[in-house]
Amino acid sequence: MKGKRLKIQLLLLLLMNYFTFALITNIPGILLPFWKEDFALSSTLVSFLGSAFFLAYGLTSLPQGILHDNIGSKKTLLWAVSLVLAGSMIFAFMPRYEVGLISLFIIGIGVTALQIVGNLLVKKVDDNPAKYSRNLTLAQVFCGIGGAGGGFLIGYLIKDLGFQWTSIYFIFGGLALLLAVFALTIKIPETAVEAGYSKPTKEDYLKLLSNPLMFLFALGIFIYVGIEVGIATWISTFLMENRAVDILLAAKIVSLYWIFQSVGRLIGGFVLNYLPAPKALIEYALAALACLIIAVVAPTANLSMIGFIAVGFFTSIMFPSIFSLAVNSFDKRQEGTVAGILCSAIAGGAITTPVIGFISALTNSLTLGLLVAGTVSFLYIALVGITTLRKPVLIPVDSGITESNINPEVKEEITA
Repeated sequence: MKGKRLKIQLLLLLLMNYFTFALITNIPGILLPFWKEDFALSSTLVSFLGSAFFLAYGLTSLPQGILHDNIGSKKTLLWAVSLVLAGSMIFAFMPRYEVGLISLFIIGIGVTALQIVGNLLVKKVDDNPAKYSRNLTLAQVFCGIGGAGGGFLIGYLIKDLGFQWTSIYFIFGGLALLLAVFALTIKIPETAVEAGYSKPTKEDYLKLLSNPLMFLFALGIFIYVGIEVGIATWISTFLMENRAVDILLAAKIVSLYWIFQSVGRLIGGFVLNYLPAPKALIEYALAALACLIIAVVAPTANLSMIGFIAVGFFTSIMFPSIFSLAVNSFDKRQEGTVAGILCSAIAGGAITTPVIGFISALTNSLTLGLLVAGTVSFLYIALVGITTLRKPVLIPVDSGITESNINPEVKEEITA
């Protein structure tokens, strides 16, 4: 009974954590028009506010992953919510442009740590590591709920109640405080170091960073986030320019792209009960590519719209599957570092969109831009699945990784 209660408490903590960091992550993009007007900024200057938040991912994910390995999940979580609380209160009480740049960077550091802790704590929900992909996929559903909640929250507070946009950051501070109080009152599973294992050495970290399998996974996350964001960004333009779809309908298709991704994660959580993550990656990546081809070459607007929505559905299990395969494949003392490297790779979301634009300008065809980027990206993601399914021996003998650390889903496939 006690174990069941602890598991329920952990699930509640994860629900709060995912909802909080997803809500905070999606708000800056929605608030840009308000900041532009209130601070009298150009489009270039106001964009730096959003960049300040996401810059934290690229600069601090790895060091915070190492921090997690050394101080544990609870202390890292408390560090994260302290930063979110401090950054939110500073911006709420001093709503100025220069303050916003600093505050949003501080909040971004905190949110990065929240994501690292959350993704790793999901592994503790089930004692069977082979279920990590499934559980992480289901946990990502709460990200979708939190992300979608941002628009409704702003609409309710600003339009319906007449509050200023600063009220949102008071709410963020309250959520951070609530998360901290709850974390302090429950038992959070220990990390390997807290459980008595030796701390990773400098050599351990260097071996991990130079490991080709780690590079395979990190590049997989980089490419996945890039193509996910890139397709979503260009859907409206493609439909309006190539299929004569009006802007309102095109915007709805973008929303449906994200909604069906969340639906796909809910369904994917059950699919992964029966389909190992490497196989799921291969099949979902090829299905996403097929749907993208249909979307950009179909002769009718209806088929194109259905194709884009289906791409969103099939991207659903890719991030949690790659992430869980990576964490399960390495020394458990370095789970935080692995998570930090993978979270750094989220920076791919800033790369693929302009690459698609560059290819489109070069060829004078957005169809080719989407096809080239999509083909390269989804085939690479399928390659991640093929590699982890068939060639776990890519792990170097001197990497410090033993057979017991190899992804159990991969091992299950090899011994089948």
